[in-house]
Amino acid sequence: MKTRKIQLRTAFAVLCLAAHVGKAAQPPREMTIMTFNIRHCSGSDKQLDVKRTAAAIQAVRPRFAALQEVDVRTKRSQLIDEPEELARLTGMKATFGKAIDFSGGGYGNALLSQDEPLSVKKVPLPGGEPRMLLLAEFEDCVVGCTHLSNGAEKERRASAGLIREAIASYKKPVFVCGDWNARPNSNVLAEMKTFLTLLSRTDQNTFHGAAAAPLTDPSICIDYIAVDSAHADAIRVLEQVVVPDTETSDHKPVWVRIAMQAE
Repeated sequence: MKTRKIQLRTAFAVLCLAAHVGKAAQPPREMTIMTFNIRHCSGSDKQLDVKRTAAAIQAVRPRFAALQEVDVRTKRSQLIDEPEELARLTGMKATFGKAIDFSGGGYGNALLSQDEPLSVKKVPLPGGEPRMLLLAEFEDCVVGCTHLSNGAEKERRASAGLIREAIASYKKPVFVCGDWNARPNSNVLAEMKTFLTLLSRTDQNTFHGAAAAPLTDPSICIDYIAVDSAHADAIRVLEQVVVPDTETSDHKPVWVRIAMQAE
């Protein structure tokens, strides 16, 4: 009987060890994260074209697409609910965060995702035109989408502090994406980099609108994808791309493909 108990205990220990080893051996999850200031689906030709914007997103096939300058049922955009229409065209789920009332509707940020978020938080940010941070939590991570003020630098630096506070309570990796209206060598980027690790390229211009020599000056990078630095070691960057698309918006789509180690 004693021998039988020892055998059972040994078998149980082996099963537990196998389960632990199996869990530890899980491969990293690969995914693509995109950020894109879509200028309410109005291209460089000033034509509203939601299908064109959807095609630019679908070409990347992201798990997450963080979008800025998004209209919902505004007169300017022919009363189209842009997040819902983009979701329909790409086969993704839409989450919208209104920053302001505008032109009879709403204007702000949106997140397209392959899965429905578990929870959503909207954090007001300062600006002459009020801004906001949209945070969506998923099973394995949190994704934030924001568009920082294009006014005074002090507004963007204040926003950096509020973003830090907003993501501090999450135990999962937090990706913060968007148009930060700040160049790579700015004080704002220095502030953001005290708690975030950049994943996207900073040596190519992402904005080709009203700026000096916009298509040739690599310092005009103002669109970024980052992860909270506490989880940076769990992230491996596989690809970093600034899409050379100067037709769909006045910003270029930016995306990264990463491998995220399961916790």
